[in-house]
Amino acid sequence: MARRKSGVIPVGVAEYAVTDEERPLRTSGVGSCGVVVVHDERATVSSLLHFMLPEATGRSDPEPAAKFADVGIEAMLVEFEAWGGNPNRAWAKLAGGATMLEFDTFERPIGERNVEAARTVLEREGIPVESVDVGGDAGRMVTFDPVTGDLEIKTANGMLRTV
Repeated sequence: MARRKSGVIPVGVAEYAVTDEERPLRTSGVGSCGVVVVHDERATVSSLLHFMLPEATGRSDPEPAAKFADVGIEAMLVEFEAWGGNPNRAWAKLAGGATMLEFDTFERPIGERNVEAARTVLEREGIPVESVDVGGDAGRMVTFDPVTGDLEIKTANGMLRTV
């Protein structure tokens, strides 16, 4: 039996990581931001994106791409394929999109718009969303285990869920 390398692969805000290792991918500080995990079980390739905003449309310099759901997911999928992952047989999981602050000036909370943007891109790419942990009003730490396919969510108010 092969031993799992120790430690997690950290993913910061407005970043993504792609791996073929068995080490978990982890990000924290997920409030209204969104997290997208894409996993290809056959190729054992996993990716995790922690984005802040729904779309880069109208921005002259959408850098880093991982800051936005639309161009971030696309950039992550390019690297996902370079690692041997196949979006046609992959699945996704979503987390985040909390309503951290109420603003009367916005039509809909940014967290809700982030989740919708991620779903739209994944649908366009033909990647089914297997499970979600979105909404609410608490921040999250999100850990994806490529071995089990589990997405563990620990909320700022002490809740622990696995989807």
